Parts: sequence; C-alpha cells; structure tokens
Amino acid sequence: MSSQSIQLVKVIADIAIALEFTEETLINPDVAIEMQESIAGTLQSLDEVSRKDIADVFESISALYNGEVADYVRSIPANYGIK
Repeated sequence: MSSQSIQLVKVIADIAIALEFTEETLINPDVAIEMQESIAGTLQSLDEVSRKDIADVFESISALYNGEVADYVRSIPANYGIK
C-alpha cells in the first residue's frame, strides 16, 4: 500500500477516534454513530483485497497510539465490518 494510502487510513482512524472518544456534550452521539456507519459502509463497499489491505494498515498503525486508543484502532476493521 502506498504511503499516501497509509496516511488516508490514519486520517480515518483519527476521525474514528474522535467520534468514539469525544464527550457527548461536544459531539451528538447520534451524529457520531451515523458518521461511523457511513465510514463503515464506504469501506465495506471496497473490493476484498482493498478491505484486507486497509484492515492490515489499521492494525499496523495502532502502534502509533497508546492504551485504549491503540486497542480501539486495532478493533476498527472488525467494528467496521471489513475483516
């Protein structure tokens, strides 16, 4: 996967982290869920090889994060239905 593609997956991870961990008073929970479902749907629409590549990148970049956030990034492929 290209460096640019890896950077795009990191952007998706950062958005997912913000949607998951930002307090409800700052992001409406219903909006956060809708956005996560939209991201998941887009990723699920990709071909199988692309989904696997992206899932692998999520697992790889999880090392850039710590603790609960790293665990969350590792779980994104399963949570978003691409693995």
